[in-house]
Amino acid sequence: DAPPLHQQSPDFRPGTHGPPPPAKLGRAADCMAKRAAVAAAAAVASAWVLPTAAAKAVAGAGAPGCQAAGGEAGECSATAASPQRDQVLLQLPTRVHHAKTLLLQAENPYRWRTNGVTEGEGEWCLAYAPTSDFMLKTCPAGSVGQRVQLKVLTYNLYWWNLFGAKFQNGNGGSAGKLIAENGDDEPFDFMGFQECEEISRVMKDAGLSATYGTIVGNHAVAVAYRVAAWTHLVSGLVEVAEDRPEQWWGMRGVLWARFKHTQTGRTVFFMNHHGPLPVGSGGRCGRRATAWNLLRTIGTYAQEEDTIILVGDFNSDATTATIQELEERMHRVFTGNSFGGVDHILSNCGGAHVTGRKILGKGGSDHDALQVMFAL
Repeated sequence: DAPPLHQQSPDFRPGTHGPPPPAKLGRAADCMAKRAAVAAAAAVASAWVLPTAAAKAVAGAGAPGCQAAGGEAGECSATAASPQRDQVLLQLPTRVHHAKTLLLQAENPYRWRTNGVTEGEGEWCLAYAPTSDFMLKTCPAGSVGQRVQLKVLTYNLYWWNLFGAKFQNGNGGSAGKLIAENGDDEPFDFMGFQECEEISRVMKDAGLSATYGTIVGNHAVAVAYRVAAWTHLVSGLVEVAEDRPEQWWGMRGVLWARFKHTQTGRTVFFMNHHGPLPVGSGGRCGRRATAWNLLRTIGTYAQEEDTIILVGDFNSDATTATIQELEERMHRVFTGNSFGGVDHILSNCGGAHVTGRKILGKGGSDHDALQVMFAL
């Protein structure tokens, strides 16, 4: 039998695990959840601390479009969005963060420049190409004596199977144990998880609940950070893509967060993304569109002094236009082997700044966890 909806992976494959639920039911559920999230967010927006551009936009922001498509009841599709609108989730700098979603009208994006070329015409995820001089390959220089060692992880947890009660049921905490074993000598600073329905369970299995803060986003993506070394400044979620109809599980976002090093004041802009399906397609708006929307997120919310790190299961290997567009602007510092190499870590710090790369193993998942060490 197919696993229950809440246990199914966005990468659920009918040929392996049974028939997926009807797409219309999935779209309707996503539609209702989206509306509920916007309503809840609007109720508490006045109590949030928002970035300047976002704060100015809250009062005039409307709810995301969610309407019947093609005249068929039960289907939900986003209305075509203006190129100046972003689906943005903003969070308070507290120890544990749970996502609320708002649609915000942003000001002119910081550092973002486009040449006018587009992909995804007529779709909500319409993307604009950056100009040729929009480059993110320069590692910010720190002050003399402020060298920072940074250890990051990306890990798709295969949640419905690894943690599903009718399947591996946690596999004795194998994913958490894998993290703990590889963090004994040097703890991870940032960890990005995909297909992660309950990050607190993973951190408990790893014995790290007391030493890490967590940021929980929509679409089963989450981030953990080491609180002794890093202060969370602000974070958010931007919708950047959507699955195509033939393998539709919903919209796809990138969870981002800015952190400040407690000793040196160095800042990091950390991003965690789970890419659209089918694998290699780039989703509804196309391969380049997904890459351009990710780059625009950086150009809008990162700061000049930030070390930028983008991790995730992109559902695209290094030969696709999605990764090639990103690699043209950033350093692709590591790629795994799972599913032909769809897990990647990219940064504006490459070359000698990357001091270690390691495939950690699967720990019960169908993806390897990846680790990269930086010297900043």
